Amino acid sequence: MKNKVFIVSLIATIISFSLYFANLKRVKNASINIIEPKTSKTSPKKKVKEPKPKIKEPKIKTIEYANHVKVASGSQKKLAQKIKQIMGKDYSYQVAVQDLNNSAKFCRVANTKVAHNVDDTMKLYLLLAIYEQEQQGKLTSKTVIKIKKSDRVNGEKALKTNMSYGISFLRQAMMRGNKTAANALIRKVGHDKIDAIIKKLGADQTTMSANFSKAPYGKTTAHDLVKTMAGIYQGRILNQKHASLLLQALNSKPNFVKGINGGVYAIGDDHSAVAIVQTQGHSYCMSVWSSNNKKFNELGKAINASFTAKKK
Repeated sequence: MKNKVFIVSLIATIISFSLYFANLKRVKNASINIIEPKTSKTSPKKKVKEPKPKIKEPKIKTIEYANHVKVASGSQKKLAQKIKQIMGKDYSYQVAVQDLNNSAKFCRVANTKVAHNVDDTMKLYLLLAIYEQEQQGKLTSKTVIKIKKSDRVNGEKALKTNMSYGISFLRQAMMRGNKTAANALIRKVGHDKIDAIIKKLGADQTTMSANFSKAPYGKTTAHDLVKTMAGIYQGRILNQKHASLLLQALNSKPNFVKGINGGVYAIGDDHSAVAIVQTQGHSYCMSVWSSNNKKFNELGKAINASFTAKKK
């Protein structure tokens, strides 16, 4: 009986060990799969446009004083009104008019008071310096000026370096637009002499560049230009002979004076012009500077009409 129980126990033990080793082998060879928890798919958040802060931008005018047109005290009222009507409110401008036989008769209208860039109009002051030195005997019709390398302007071929030219020839070349000739003349007469003439005429806001190699050639105002022309007419710088020679040198016809009859002596460029006009017994000076020149001719004719119109 005891042997039988022993045998049964032995068999049970063997079976248990067999099952244990079989299970151990299965676990060893089994692959491990890690299953992660499912996560819900979320669509990317849409970008929400943030409201832009309401900032009031400052209104910047393209012109200095768009609607601030000022008329100088004592100006001729009818003429001032006509000038304002013609020039409008879209551009910066300065207009000055002076009766050369009656100092009390004038008109100045502007929506800008500072000096502005000008080009060819600035040649007026160089001409003044040249004729003043001729008047003093420092320059004559026989004076010659040698062109230096420092005078030359790129692209200009009419005048040769180290060649000498008569002052009359250079003056005419300058008035036709030759910058090299202008530079040689400025060097000859001296920039300080030109500045002295500007001050003597009371053109307080006028300055001229050291040379004319590149525009602008200086800055001025319409009022300063009228002061200058009135000074020439009144003999403040030049005697009658040399003043006449200077006026004859102003033989260009800017749009400002086209269509005006009589003796017209003018100089101008794209943004400015000044003229002495002698017609029907009247002598007057008129000048203009503007950021746009489209009204120059209409303006010049209106000013002329104010002097020549018959009184009823």
